[in-house]
Amino acid sequence: MRLFAELPLPAFYRAAEVLAYHGRDGASLTERVEGARILKPLRLAGGPTLVAIDLGSGTAATLAADRPLVPAEAEAVLAIARRMLGLNADAAGLDRIAERDPIVARLVAGRPGLRLPLTAHAWEAMCWAVIGQQINLTFAAALRREMVDLAGAPHGESGWRLHPTPADIAALAPEALTARRFSRAKAAYLIGVARAVTEGTLDLDALALLPADEAEERLVALRGIGRWTARYVMLRGLGHGDVAPVGDSGLATALQRLHGLEVRPDMAAQEALMRPFAPFRSLATAHLWASLAPPLAGDAGR
Repeated sequence: MRLFAELPLPAFYRAAEVLAYHGRDGASLTERVEGARILKPLRLAGGPTLVAIDLGSGTAATLAADRPLVPAEAEAVLAIARRMLGLNADAAGLDRIAERDPIVARLVAGRPGLRLPLTAHAWEAMCWAVIGQQINLTFAAALRREMVDLAGAPHGESGWRLHPTPADIAALAPEALTARRFSRAKAAYLIGVARAVTEGTLDLDALALLPADEAEERLVALRGIGRWTARYVMLRGLGHGDVAPVGDSGLATALQRLHGLEVRPDMAAQEALMRPFAPFRSLATAHLWASLAPPLAGDAGR
């Protein structure tokens, strides 16, 4: 691996949660965490490339690749690294609200500098979201590995595979996925969204630039995309900073505990309980998920 860049990390950067998120599927074919390194094969202009993001120093992320990169490729990897490390958002926003709101203060206490890491590309978040509908994380990860094994191009001789593109998934017959334990509905939804991207009716990069309510409405107009799926994609893939994935089981449980409620809040109650965290509801969701996990165990939900 050849070192090609360093990305400074902010003070109090919490690498453990970021590593836990990207390493949540220890058998993944498309990304892996080894110690303090995130390894991921990426499609770059000069061809597939294995990239390592090393957080071991605590003060900077060291980036390396398995081949020399031209400057434009290095810049592309730096942009992806910033996404994956959660460096594009305002991590101090909730702390400012906490100064005047005791509920927010109680939530963020003990987790200074928590970040919300994103997927390398918005399309990967879409795949996670559709695959993860109404199933637990363990089964979602297993189905994702089936999808990658079926449609992801291999890279090198170490078992790595590139995450399938929308074109890769759009070309599949539903039976190819149902033979890999996908339900018929899940296979149809995933292929349908992939075709929407390849046909140009869905532009995920453009949705990242729209107001959150507009982006959500465009997503839920797609077959098989409900509010939870849309908001998960916005939170983990598009980088919207003020999104609450109401309907998420982990979010409901965390809100119940935070407020000492006798019953789990329904979706309307979750919406109301998340309003005090605006305009940082995405980061608040990360704190709420983390509140369910052991210290430094990372994302308790997705």
